[in-house]
Amino acid sequence: MLNKRVSKIALFYDLVFVYMISKTTEILHHLEHGLVSPTSFALFALIVIIFINSWMIQTVFTNRYGIGSWADIAFYFIDMMIVLYMSNSFDTNNLTEMKILFISAGLLSLTLASHYLINYFQVKNPVDQNISRAFFMILIFRALTLIIGGILDNIFGFILAVIGIILSWLMPLLTTKYTLKHPIIFPHLLERLNLLVIIIFGEKIIGIADYFQPKTFPSILFLSF
Repeated sequence: MLNKRVSKIALFYDLVFVYMISKTTEILHHLEHGLVSPTSFALFALIVIIFINSWMIQTVFTNRYGIGSWADIAFYFIDMMIVLYMSNSFDTNNLTEMKILFISAGLLSLTLASHYLINYFQVKNPVDQNISRAFFMILIFRALTLIIGGILDNIFGFILAVIGIILSWLMPLLTTKYTLKHPIIFPHLLERLNLLVIIIFGEKIIGIADYFQPKTFPSILFLSF
């Protein structure tokens, strides 16, 4: 099995992804009678699915086909800019405005689809061409539903976008007849996930650091921590 290491540009992308997670969790900070409202939790889950699905598609592409080329780096930077914009595109105090988020997510899907389209013409193996074509079609479908849903900016657009998100989340299950012939490099994926967990844990440590004050935090609790 090919030994592939996690690139530095992938780690930068993961940093942006962790920032997105921290921004999205702010949705759960708005309580109603001391509890998270079902609407807030549902929107939180929806936004997280959008980001995680995009992260997984990007990660799996890098795992299978990433070679650290200038094209790969360029797509990473474009995706990072879009994810940063998406992270600040929704107001945690007013979650009814989803237009910008859906359109931005659609653009992110288009960049991922473009990467798979380029890869389709670069690879020679029919299996890899089938994988690239399948994911290209999935991402184009998701991009169209999200962009149209965002442009409509009404309940019908919202439903269309949600349907696109859910179906595009499940559609990769239909590609197993191709992907099983070109499996992912598991050590690379495991290393990527381990580093992502470390980054998330580090971000949480920074978030709670202000609570560790000599005047407000007993020494014995600090030692037990």
